Amino acid sequence: MSNDSATLTQPEVKSERAKAIEYLRNDYLKSGDTVYVILRHVSQSGMSRFVDLYVVKNGRPLRITWTVATALAMRYNRKHESLHVGGCGFDAAHSVVYDLAWALFGDANALSHSWL
Repeated sequence: MSNDSATLTQPEVKSERAKAIEYLRNDYLKSGDTVYVILRHVSQSGMSRFVDLYVVKNGRPLRITWTVATALAMRYNRKHESLHVGGCGFDAAHSVVYDLAWALFGDANALSHSWL
């Protein structure tokens, strides 16, 4: 999964997204799971948040940020090693996890989130 949409054609982007969604659904997340979110950075203007996403499996935290960025076709910020979420006045973690649950399960409430 490259997540470098600037060099991929539209069909390749769709294929990468589908692979990431299948990977997350089959290997990491099931309905009812909690996604843990860490706020890594806020832009100086306050208009962007950079978050890191984790799940806990077998008592171990697993980082899923890159794969979620691919699955949701969101920007991954290499400088902050995190998912770029633009905008303000909303809960960035809720927004990302809501979109992720919809993409994986067709039910926006299938996953919950918790800030760390």
